[in-house]
Amino acid sequence: MSVTTKKIAMMGMLLAAQVVAGMFFSIKLPLVTIGFIFLPLSLTGMLYGPLWGAAAGVMGDFLIAALGPYGYYPPMATTAFLSGLIYGLFLYRKPITIKRVTLCVITESLLCSVLLQTYWLTMLMNKAYLVLLPTRLFQNILVAPVSIVCICIVAPRVLAVAGKIFGAAPSLARK
Repeated sequence: MSVTTKKIAMMGMLLAAQVVAGMFFSIKLPLVTIGFIFLPLSLTGMLYGPLWGAAAGVMGDFLIAALGPYGYYPPMATTAFLSGLIYGLFLYRKPITIKRVTLCVITESLLCSVLLQTYWLTMLMNKAYLVLLPTRLFQNILVAPVSIVCICIVAPRVLAVAGKIFGAAPSLARK
């Protein structure tokens, strides 16, 4: 896959959107916090594939941690890597359908957010895995529909605009 100036520019914009979404955009409800970092990361995987999605996940994770108040925990980069990889595997050069996006979000939520991220949190917080797991599972059950709806609404529009401006693949939008 060749690296062009247009690709670098688009990746830079999506990475910046990922950092801004990760640091500033979340909806805090009494039971759950809904973050929107998934949206730019899913768009990166959708536009440029699993490897670029994975790379964007790691870069975004590092930048958010470096700029944020908590510091960087390298094992969590594994989760960010896998999230970008999963979005790319499910969505790159494939039609944006509700079924495909649902499978993608459920896979990413279960593997990355529920299982792996919970493991990293047990190491950081020194709490039992099974103590944190129900809360993490409940949170992901509430957040998954929001992720699915957002990706299904935003992705076709971004693909269309990216196709006009950057020469990406707009023909994949909702078939």
